[in-house]
Amino acid sequence: MNPIGINLWNWTGDFNQSKIEYINKAAKLGYTAIEIGVENAAIDPIPIKEAIENNNLQVTLCAAMTKGKDISNFDEQIRENTKEYMRKCFLLGKEIGSKLFVGPVYAGGAKAHLLSREDKRKEWELAVTGLREMAEAAAEWGISIAIEPLNRYRTSVVNTLEQALQMVYDINKDNVGILYDTYQANIEEEDIYEPLKTICKAGKLLHVQLSDSNRGAPGMGHIDFKPVFEILKAYDYKGHITVETFTEGVFDSGWIVLDTPDNVAKIGMETIKQYI
Repeated sequence: MNPIGINLWNWTGDFNQSKIEYINKAAKLGYTAIEIGVENAAIDPIPIKEAIENNNLQVTLCAAMTKGKDISNFDEQIRENTKEYMRKCFLLGKEIGSKLFVGPVYAGGAKAHLLSREDKRKEWELAVTGLREMAEAAAEWGISIAIEPLNRYRTSVVNTLEQALQMVYDINKDNVGILYDTYQANIEEEDIYEPLKTICKAGKLLHVQLSDSNRGAPGMGHIDFKPVFEILKAYDYKGHITVETFTEGVFDSGWIVLDTPDNVAKIGMETIKQYI
């Protein structure tokens, strides 16, 4: 069975060693994996690793590409600062046992703008060359990178799975693939299922995040998740399936509180159990 995970953003932003309780809570709710959003990579890995191991969990790391973290920025210092952030994330991954670093690592949600064709090509190339360098650094720790397309309101760099696949081909590193997120696909894709088949056929699917149309857990909105699981089974996907939801005030959280974080996590798990 795939590791079934939940991003700890469901309960808290800025996760650190003082918030171990949420690792324990995820395990008690039946999750077999967690995902940690790394807003600050300078956290103590020892108690985090202990909690992960004590609960027999697997773990992935998710990039928090907030303002100032932008590997395709035209400012060289910002690019170098972003690379340093990623290197710290790779080291953290090694220390706590994560083999996967995921998210909108090409620029993320802090940059959505209209550029000339020339500048757009330049931005793309900066993302490609920067991530190729980061892939080489990640490989030293046995870590892979999964690129996540984001919707048009969050970024102008990579919105669709087709664009993400092209970036993966341009980077041309074995440890770089794609993160499929149902919430993002529901906004940008004409059909949210066919692009998933395409990246599965290409052998580039590394990670799956599930979130419903309203940014709640699967089962709280109108997305039909049954075809998603059918495709994953058909292509023998073995990676993590992670609920990505956000507590109030954290990143993509909405202005309407759907339910308590614990109940959101429970609904996500109950929905997934219908299909696995």
